[in-house]
Amino acid sequence: MQYRPYGSTGRMVSVLGISTADFHEKKEIEKYSSSIVHAFEKGVNYFDSSPFARQGIGEKALSNAIVEMKKTGHPFNLASRTMATNGDDLMRDLEMSLRQLDVEIIDYYQLWRICNEEQLTSGGDSSLMAGLKKAVSEGLIRHPVISTNMGKVHMVQMAENYFFEGITLGHSGIRLLFDKDAVFSFTDHNLGLAVLNPFGTDFFHSRQSLFDFIRTSENQTFLEASLHFFMSNDYISTVVTKLSTPYQIDQAISAVDHFEQYTEDEINKNWKRMRNELMTFREQGKTLSAVSIKETSIISDAVEFLLGPKKS
Repeated sequence: MQYRPYGSTGRMVSVLGISTADFHEKKEIEKYSSSIVHAFEKGVNYFDSSPFARQGIGEKALSNAIVEMKKTGHPFNLASRTMATNGDDLMRDLEMSLRQLDVEIIDYYQLWRICNEEQLTSGGDSSLMAGLKKAVSEGLIRHPVISTNMGKVHMVQMAENYFFEGITLGHSGIRLLFDKDAVFSFTDHNLGLAVLNPFGTDFFHSRQSLFDFIRTSENQTFLEASLHFFMSNDYISTVVTKLSTPYQIDQAISAVDHFEQYTEDEINKNWKRMRNELMTFREQGKTLSAVSIKETSIISDAVEFLLGPKKS
């Protein structure tokens, strides 16, 4: 496993992270927990969860795994999130995560889907930022994190005006391809960066055919291409993936272990080629077969969100 610094926090995180937010079968909690422990034993130390996803099944599975991970004495990193709109609701969500995970502190606590500064400050003493400061001062959060789709100018303002120590990006492959400058503007302030849900898909099911263009050689698997794309950009702290079985985790760890750094020229060529491919999807996706329209619209919708509606 490879490890990278999470911004200026002094903490090292595994370049491969595990998200539990998509664990959905209550009867499989024990298996999910075993998979998390398996990942931890293989070197993964960053685990992302959500108290309101799938009735909290992911956090329950993670809680069971934490009991076993603690026995080893080795460090690990916990991330959770809130979609609250005010400080009181933030504290409610945070307390739910602490209770479900059975821990006293969350390492990286993420304000989710922040689109403008007003969301942070509205309400004064009852605002999100007020609640976040309270949680940090009470020792319930180590590092405050923002998840946002804001552009470059607003990202810079967030980094300069607030005390966030990291950023989490969803739809991360598409977001990075079309808004790389915005990401750079945030990481220039030495904040950690977790990329979540690479290319809006998983590595082992049908949607990977939509993103086959990210492979750089015929011998490279989709899983390897996805992880290597992100790992080639050293400002990314961790790639948080939806892996739920030991087999999937082992395949991902093997991809990490066999990573060879792309040259700058290779990186630039890859970015240009992938961006062009996504633009092709944007222009032609709606005219594909009925079977693929629904899948391809995932890309088209994400690109439209970033670039605005396609001009007629």
